[in-house]
Amino acid sequence: MKASVFTPEHIDRCWREALALWDVQVRLGPPEPHAPFQPDAPHANEPLAYIDLVKRQVYVHFTLLTSMGAEDSLTAVLAHEIGHHARFPHTLGWDAQLRVMEQRLIPGLKQSLTNLFYDLQVNEVVGRTHAEDLCRVYRGFQRTAKPAVSPLFHFYLAIYEELWGLPPGDLVPKATLRSMEEAYPGTRAEARMFAQTFYALPDPRLQFLYFCAAFIRYLERPDELTYMLPLGGDVPMPDVDDLDGALQSGGLWEEALEEARARDWLDAAAEGKAQDPLDAIDRITHHMPGHEKGQVRRALVSRHYRRLVDQHILPLPAAPSRPEPYLRTTPQAWEYGDDPSAIDWTLTVLSQGHLAAVSPLRRELEADVPPSSELGVAAVELYLDTSGSMPNPAHTLNSMTLAAQVLAASAVRKKAMVRGVVYSSGPPLVSPWMYDEETARDFLLHYVGGGTDYPFEVLTELSRERPDALRVIISDSDFLANVGNPEDMRRLVEATRRSRLVVALLALPDERRARQVLQPALKERGFRLVVVQWMSDFGPAAADLARALLEK
Repeated sequence: MKASVFTPEHIDRCWREALALWDVQVRLGPPEPHAPFQPDAPHANEPLAYIDLVKRQVYVHFTLLTSMGAEDSLTAVLAHEIGHHARFPHTLGWDAQLRVMEQRLIPGLKQSLTNLFYDLQVNEVVGRTHAEDLCRVYRGFQRTAKPAVSPLFHFYLAIYEELWGLPPGDLVPKATLRSMEEAYPGTRAEARMFAQTFYALPDPRLQFLYFCAAFIRYLERPDELTYMLPLGGDVPMPDVDDLDGALQSGGLWEEALEEARARDWLDAAAEGKAQDPLDAIDRITHHMPGHEKGQVRRALVSRHYRRLVDQHILPLPAAPSRPEPYLRTTPQAWEYGDDPSAIDWTLTVLSQGHLAAVSPLRRELEADVPPSSELGVAAVELYLDTSGSMPNPAHTLNSMTLAAQVLAASAVRKKAMVRGVVYSSGPPLVSPWMYDEETARDFLLHYVGGGTDYPFEVLTELSRERPDALRVIISDSDFLANVGNPEDMRRLVEATRRSRLVVALLALPDERRARQVLQPALKERGFRLVVVQWMSDFGPAAADLARALLEK
C-alpha cells in the first residue's frame, strides 16, 4: 500500500477500528498527515505518530509508515496513540510521579524511561489483536532509522518476542544475540520472566518499580542515555504543577516500595530512602534544557520554601495574589525599537486622533508606594547575608533564607510591604517594595556566594529614603567583623536612629562577644539583638520575631 492509498475512507475506517479496540470515546480529531518539522532532514528522524494536545489532534507520518513497510499497520499505530491518551498514562500528574521515582532509583538518568514503560503497557493491549502489525513497525524502524541496538533496546525488543511468542531474532537483530548473551548472561531468561511477571502485577506503582529494577541492568551510562523509539514521544512533559504534586506524593509509594524490597527487586544501596526535597528537585530538573531548567527549578524550590514558611506561620486562605500597585508615568513618543507593550493606545487615540497609528505614545509603569500610615503596620526591610558560608538555597536548605521568607510572608500577611537586600561581596541586590508573598519569596531565593561585605552605604541611603521602616539584618558572626570598623559602626548607629527599629538576627554560639562588639548600637533604643544558636532554630526564631514586631 503506497502513501497515496491512505485515502480519507481508509484512514476513517482504521480510526474507528482503533477506537473500538479500546472501547472509549475520545475528544480527538481524526488523523491528519504529519508536516515534517525539519523538511530537509531525513524523514526517519521525524515522529511516526503523535497527539498534539493543544489542538487535540492526531498526526501520522504516512510517508514514513510506507517507507518502513508498515502500511497495513495504521490501525495498530492509531490504537497505540489512543492508548497513551485514554489509559497510559492518562494524566501528566501520574507521569510526573514516575519521573520523580525513577530519579530516586536511577540517579542522574538523562532521558526518562517512562515512555518505554507506557509502550510496554499499551502494546500488550494492542498486541492481543494486532501483534504482527506492531512487529512490522519495529522491524521497519530498524531498517529505516538504523538505530544502534543498545543493550536497553535489545532487552526491550526481547520482551516483545517473549510476549508474542516469537523466536529469538525476529525483532532483535540476530547478529547481536550471542554478544548480548555474553555481555549480559541470562538476558533471554530475564525477558521471559519479565513478560510473565510485569503484566501480572496488580498495581501500576509496583509495575514501575519492577520495570526500573529490570531495566537498570541494561543502562550502561544512565547519565548519557539517549534512545529513539518508533512510537516514542507520545507523552508531553509534565509542568511545574504536576512535578510539584509528584514531589509531595512520596507517601503513596511506600507500600509498593516495601513490597519491592521484600521481593529483592531493589538494591539496598540504590533504591534510596526518602530524598531531601531539594535534592529531588535537582535530580528531576538536571537534564532539562538550560532556560527551562532554570525556570522549573526556581518554581519548584519556591514552592518548597513556601511550605516550610507555612509550618512556622499560619497560612492565609487561598486567594489570588495581590497585584503590585503601579502608576503610569508621563507620556512620551514611542519610537521603533521600544517595547510595544508600553504603548498606551487609549491615550494615543484620544490625543493623536487619526495620527494614532503612526505616532503612538508610551507610558512606563512605576511602583506606587503607599505611605505606611495606610498599611496599619510599618514597612519591613530585610538584609539577607548570602555569603559562601551559607548554602545555595536552591540545592540545600538555607535556614537564613527561610528566616527571611518567614519574616517577609508575615509582613505581607499583615498588609505591610517588604523590601529585600541580598548581599555578599560586591554590589548587593536590592528589590523594589514588594506587596505579595510570591514576589518576595522569589527575590529572597537569590544567592551570591563569596565573602561577606555588609552594604552599610545601602543601609544609609534606604534609611534616609524610608525612615519609618523596620529593618532586620540576617547574618552570622561575619556581621560582627563588618561592624568592627568604627566608620561602619557609626553608619549603623545613625541608620538605627532614623529607623523605626533595627534588629540583628544572628547565628552565634553565644551572644557575649556580640554584645561587646555591638555595644554602641545596643545603647540605642531602636536596636535589638536576637541570637540563634542552632541553624534549625532560625525558622521558629523568625516566626517569633515576626509576631513580636508585627502584632499590634
